[in-house]
Amino acid sequence: MHTGIGTSHAKIILIGDHSVVYGEPAICLPLKAVPCRITVAAQPTGEPDWLTTSFFTGPLSSAPSNLHGPLTLWRTLAEHLRIAEPLRVTIDSQVPTARGMGSSAATAVALVRAFFDYAQQPLTDADLQKWAAVSEDIIHGTPSGIDAATVASAVPIWFIKDQPVIALPDPLRGVLVIADSGKLGETGPAVAAVRKLRQTRPSQTNAAIAELGQIAAQGRAAIHQNDLAALGRLLDRDQALLQGLTVSDPLLDQLIATARQAGALGAKLTGGGRGGCLIALCSDLPHADHVAAALQQAGAPATWIDPLDSEVQS
Repeated sequence: MHTGIGTSHAKIILIGDHSVVYGEPAICLPLKAVPCRITVAAQPTGEPDWLTTSFFTGPLSSAPSNLHGPLTLWRTLAEHLRIAEPLRVTIDSQVPTARGMGSSAATAVALVRAFFDYAQQPLTDADLQKWAAVSEDIIHGTPSGIDAATVASAVPIWFIKDQPVIALPDPLRGVLVIADSGKLGETGPAVAAVRKLRQTRPSQTNAAIAELGQIAAQGRAAIHQNDLAALGRLLDRDQALLQGLTVSDPLLDQLIATARQAGALGAKLTGGGRGGCLIALCSDLPHADHVAAALQQAGAPATWIDPLDSEVQS
């Protein structure tokens, strides 16, 4: 029998965290070095649907409740694709959860691709996003779609909610260090806090959100001009605005300061904030190695180094 294979990867938001919820643009980067791979195969006749993950292995009927989103997607896809036989689904994901790196979206996208591959049916980009939203809507309520769009993309994207995704053609130079703060992100409370600020301090908050959108546009221009120094300054300004929106926290602030002191051109949180990950832009691989080492020494339990363009030299 044919085995269906679906892949995706992590993502980070370079610029546009939180403001993207309110219609401002965001620049998002795929992290192909942090992959997710799902396989779908037929179970032997008479055996139950079976799921294998890093934290649960067993019959689908016994899967934990925190898998409700992807399991609902599994059942919905099986019905749509007229798959009647019991299945064995294996999820092998290196994308850390609750770190702003798109873990749930990576799982959803890879699952859709694996099911369509198993059924040997064509899958358009639009349908991929539609089906991935089945799981994402359960997990996140009303997500912007930014995570699913980025984990499915092979190139950086320009994203505005409810508008077509635009691939960014210019190579993004430099090297990005992504560091885990060691604290779970709190996307829901952070989003709620910004929403409350728009009610209690509308003028100041809306001005900050609008400036975050302007920074995204300036960042796109800096990438086009290959101006890493300017892009680094924009990341720093972005972080200052996010601090004002109360979505950073002391631990992130401390690690971001460490990255800057170690030579990063700019650094900020990425994702929902109040934990999760931060990013630091570096000029080359030696600087990135130094920044990553400094972050690890300061307490970051994990770091990833992503050369943003294959032409980056050490």
